[in-house]
Amino acid sequence: MSEESQAGQHARAATVESLFREYNQGLVRFLASRLSSDAEAKEVAQEAYVRLLQLDQPKAVGFLRAFLFKTATNIATDRLRRRRLARSVDPFDFDVYRMSPEEHVSHAEEVTIVASCLSELMPRCRQAVLLSRMEGKSSSEIAAELGVTTRMVRKYIAEALLLIRDRLQTAQLGRRWSSAVKETKP
Repeated sequence: MSEESQAGQHARAATVESLFREYNQGLVRFLASRLSSDAEAKEVAQEAYVRLLQLDQPKAVGFLRAFLFKTATNIATDRLRRRRLARSVDPFDFDVYRMSPEEHVSHAEEVTIVASCLSELMPRCRQAVLLSRMEGKSSSEIAAELGVTTRMVRKYIAEALLLIRDRLQTAQLGRRWSSAVKETKP
């Protein structure tokens, strides 16, 4: 490693250390209020500092404090979104071994409705939903595979889940899935 790059790393570390000393308590309090967890707030703050350290030229960012808080806010928002999705019921997720006979019949009807909805979707929309729900791929992975933006992938998935929810509710089967779709509107 050249002396010049070592000097750059030391300068970057000193800048981030200064930010840490000056703003860490406020940043953690801010994040804790959003995340309702001190431990998770500290993790998010740490991840934001790591991202700052990974910047090629941290001095190029004029307002490092604002950049730090915005980065931490984005990380916290991503975590909250994942937390909400983890709590929601997924119409593609079921456990046949815990179902009563009545639930098996109801589930068979639900599967028929979901399959019918999927067959009505445009090919890319259907593929996005299946890649997301069946293969567990992220929006960015699906976007790369389909050659579209991540925003379009989210739109495809939301469109499909709204169609499924509406059809299941019409059939009086979808009450338990209503909340899962509310979180996925584009």
